[in-house]
Amino acid sequence: MDMAGRPGIRDIARLAGVSEATVDRVLHGRPNVRSSTVERVLKATADCRYLSDEDLARLTRPERLRLTVVLPASANPFIRSLNAELRAWAQLRDRGVRIHSFLTDALNPAAMAASLRRFGRRSDALAFFGVDHPEVCETVNALTDSGKLVLTLISDISGSRRRAYIGIDNLAAGRTAAYLLAKTAPLGRGALAVIAATRHYRAHVEREMGFHQLIQRDYPHLTVSETIEGQDDPVTNMRLTLEMLETTPDLRGIYNVGGSSEGIGMALQRSGRAGQVQLIGHGLGPGTRRLLQDGTMMAVFTQRTKTLLEVMLDQLHAPSLPSLLPMQIVFPTNLPAEEGFGAPP
Repeated sequence: MDMAGRPGIRDIARLAGVSEATVDRVLHGRPNVRSSTVERVLKATADCRYLSDEDLARLTRPERLRLTVVLPASANPFIRSLNAELRAWAQLRDRGVRIHSFLTDALNPAAMAASLRRFGRRSDALAFFGVDHPEVCETVNALTDSGKLVLTLISDISGSRRRAYIGIDNLAAGRTAAYLLAKTAPLGRGALAVIAATRHYRAHVEREMGFHQLIQRDYPHLTVSETIEGQDDPVTNMRLTLEMLETTPDLRGIYNVGGSSEGIGMALQRSGRAGQVQLIGHGLGPGTRRLLQDGTMMAVFTQRTKTLLEVMLDQLHAPSLPSLLPMQIVFPTNLPAEEGFGAPP
């Protein structure tokens, strides 16, 4: 014991029948100590009341699962914001899981598959947002067969043996966007347009499909221009939108099934047609919030980030599959307050 009569490393080592170096390794969570030895040291530590209850609980809980989240390394402001929020949120959650996130070239199937294989080697579970491609599907199936738990976020992978998809009903989102734009279009004929990042995202294909289905069924007087792909890049979206505005004078509305609506909004503002051509997009963030506030955007479809992350974490332990996430429709009239991770849900 020390001069104040408190137990020390030497006392724990004597009680546990091990060296002081071994006690130090156990107390600092270092590897290469047999489990039976760890148990003896922790029992001696508890008997001596050397650690607080909180520190002792930290040392005695099982090793945490390793969850890796892989998101697109794009210029999409919503994805960058999601990654930042994920990292902040992970610091406030434990539940037996260590969470790391990485950005990768999700539009390149080979690069996406290689990233999943690389991260899978040192993870217990993976959650990712990537392109729907056979090579990615094969990698998901191989990871699943090797015992890894795989989740898809926001966009699913067709025919894969992933554990669960966590996201909204994208067909319903497309139908809802079509309904809103058709209802606000002037009477008579007119054109609508769809902008996607890429048709390799299943979510974008499903949103586009739902959009076309409703227009063809209920609003045949409206035409839908050929979908253009902006790679979720604001500058590309702006350029393509400016070109479309020149070639489609009767354009009444744009549905952006991907991200980077900021570029589309800038094109509408530069052309003087903001508010005349209605814009609906996905992902509430600082940029889309501003477009709603100034009237450039009509609506933003989104899901609560914290809900997505909590459902993702639940799937590491839950025996049942999750339901589709509730989709929020944000208008200029119902903009929610900006949330921080320190704020109550």
